[in-house]
Amino acid sequence: MNPIILSSKKIAGLLFKEQVKWTIWFLSFMFVIYIVVVSFASGPHSSFIDLANFSNGSSAIYMLVIGILTTSTFFYYYMQQGAARKNFFFGAALTSVLLAVVITIMLILLTFILEFAAGWTGWNIHGQEFDFTSSISEFIYIFVSFIIMHLIYFLIGWMIGLTFYRLGWLYGLLSIACSILLLAITGILIEVTHFSFFTNMIHLPAFIAFPLNIVLIILLFGVNYRLIKDVTVKI
Repeated sequence: MNPIILSSKKIAGLLFKEQVKWTIWFLSFMFVIYIVVVSFASGPHSSFIDLANFSNGSSAIYMLVIGILTTSTFFYYYMQQGAARKNFFFGAALTSVLLAVVITIMLILLTFILEFAAGWTGWNIHGQEFDFTSSISEFIYIFVSFIIMHLIYFLIGWMIGLTFYRLGWLYGLLSIACSILLLAITGILIEVTHFSFFTNMIHLPAFIAFPLNIVLIILLFGVNYRLIKDVTVKI
């Protein structure tokens, strides 16, 4: 293979195919865990959070780990195959967006299926905190929020992986500290995340939070591009 064959589009396709496989396995385990929890704890007066909200903390951490592995596992492999750094960055960037959309669709689809099945089983598994079945606007808000959350966590993980790879463990540890701050900011901007240090202290309306989310995403893409564009590939 060579850089011409391994275009950004080609790399995105290969990365997406592999990471979707991991995502299916992850969501399968989450689905089983959720069913077990509901099965053992359900009762006539019990009320359970829906699958999407039950899983979103785990799915966010999953995306963080996938972001880290994008450097530690995939970057070295594609560099060895002759890919250009720029092609890998844009391929991985496209994959991050696609994966954030796909994992969100899967979570919400599984939630709808379970809520439909609840009518037949007698389980009360509908969460009230984020009722995305109540209106179209509520659904769109939750859907977009989940995509943004998953994408930001992926990009933060990617930044951590790139910092360790390029600058070593000391700066890598500093990137973890920086990531904690970014996660705190994300918790302010996105209500659906479980990882918020200021949930009850700061509330931003959507028309302010969403543009700030876009700024944060662009910033993270920019930092990651700067880290990867002329990095020395370790043999």
